[in-house]
Amino acid sequence: DKSIGAKGRGIYIHKGRDKVVDPEVVAQMDKIRQAKGITARSLPDQEIEERLFFPMINEGFRILEEGHALRSSD
Repeated sequence: DKSIGAKGRGIYIHKGRDKVVDPEVVAQMDKIRQAKGITARSLPDQEIEERLFFPMINEGFRILEEGHALRSSD
């Protein structure tokens, strides 16, 4: 939708302020999953939090190791 500055195609079809999941995108995701032998599953909130949070913790350690910060409180 050019009216919101979108330049490509995403998972949603925007109609004004409303949005619906694009069935073509869902079909393509299912096709890719099937080709790769991946089974879709629900993720528990804790797993989502860990997948988002742990890389940030690791990056913080890397910043300390490389000397970009002197202390963890920096």
